[in-house]
Formats: sequence, structure tokens, C-alpha cells
Amino acid sequence: MTQHVEKAAIFDKPTYPASEAAYILNLPPATVKAWSFGQSYRGGDGKAKQFKAVIHAADSQHKLLSFANLCELHILAAIRRVHGVRLSKVRDAVEYVRNKLGADRPLIDRQFMTNGIDLFVEQAPKLLNVSQQGQEALRDEFMEALARIERDSKGNPVRLFPYSRSSGQTAEQPKAIVIDPALSFGRPVLTGAAVPTDIIFDRFQAGDSLEDMALDYNVDEKEIEEALRFEQRRAG
Repeated sequence: MTQHVEKAAIFDKPTYPASEAAYILNLPPATVKAWSFGQSYRGGDGKAKQFKAVIHAADSQHKLLSFANLCELHILAAIRRVHGVRLSKVRDAVEYVRNKLGADRPLIDRQFMTNGIDLFVEQAPKLLNVSQQGQEALRDEFMEALARIERDSKGNPVRLFPYSRSSGQTAEQPKAIVIDPALSFGRPVLTGAAVPTDIIFDRFQAGDSLEDMALDYNVDEKEIEEALRFEQRRAG
């Protein structure tokens, strides 16, 4: 029982600033902030308005996100990759699925893998103004994104394999990088060796070769390349 509580605590622990979540998920920082904490803006009439958050952030007061929030944002990014839709419409779509499933975190709830995707896609034309072709693309993106979340026997997300390449290459990306709350304080590490990707990048910048690092960590050079590709997004 205690072990289960500890895992749940790690899963929901406020850990990531929005900027770090954006770098891990390769999303615009402004999008992560809006989806996570809401956004103030002025409407066409010049009046101040408030966009409500799409997910329930672990710590809204201190603007910190949990591993669970990372997984939610990872799934939300599937919509971003397929359709350039207004954030308010994304929120409406998530709220619809949340109400239908009766789940606080519908995007990472076990039910989302069964009937949640269908609920979302069926409502997509109305909520997101997408075509039939767009619905199928959205379904495919959801499936790809969900396949990169590893779950425990109870269906709870425990590891996330973020994309390390551009959005046009999602289907061919390896799972060389992993986010695991139990490893390196939940920061990105090599899947095969649990070495933080920022250490790989620092060593490369210092002149270490891919071959030397692959030998040091007993991994394939391709894994080192993925770590560098992942980190170079932050450097850029």
C-alpha cells in the first residue's frame, strides 16, 4: 500500500516548469502555459478575457507541472501536430471527453485508449472543424502518442518516450529517450542506460565522440545521436 502511495506521489509531484515541459515535448512555451495555467487576453471588443486551462496542473500557484501533466500535454500535442486549431476549441473538446468518461484526466485515463479516442474523433468535426480525412489523421496521431506512454498493471502511466525528431517523422522515431519519475528526478535520460541527455550533449560539446560515449554507456551510437538530436532543440 505504501509503495503504491509513493508511486502515486511521484506521478503527481509538481516538478516541471512550463519552459522545461515545452522543451521535453517540443511545444511552444506559450502553448504549454495556456493549456496548463490558462491565459489572459483581449477580445475583439477590447475587453479583458480569460482562457481557461485545458488540464489540471499539479501546482497552479507556483506554475509547476507533474509527470501526469507531461503525459496529458504529450497527448494534446497530437492535436497540435495535425490541426492548427484555436486553444479554446481544444479545451472544449477535452471537456466533452472529460464529461463523457467521467474522468478527471481523460487524456491519460485507461478509458481513453478504448472509447475515449472514438468520442474525441466523432466530435472533432463539430468542435475542431476538421474533415473526414482530418479525423483519421487525428486518430492515427492519438494512437502514435499513446504508444509512447508505458503503463503499469493498473493502467497508470509510468514512463513517457518523448519525440526526439520533427513532427513530420513521428511514425519512424525510436524510443531512445525516456521520462521516468523514478530516474534522474524525472529528467530526460537514455532509455538503455539512464544517462541524462544533457550530460551527453555537454560531453559532445566538450569534444567527446559518439563512439566513445556509446562505449562508455554500453549503448548503440544511434542512441547517442538521438540524445543529441533531442538536446539540440533546446540549444537552438
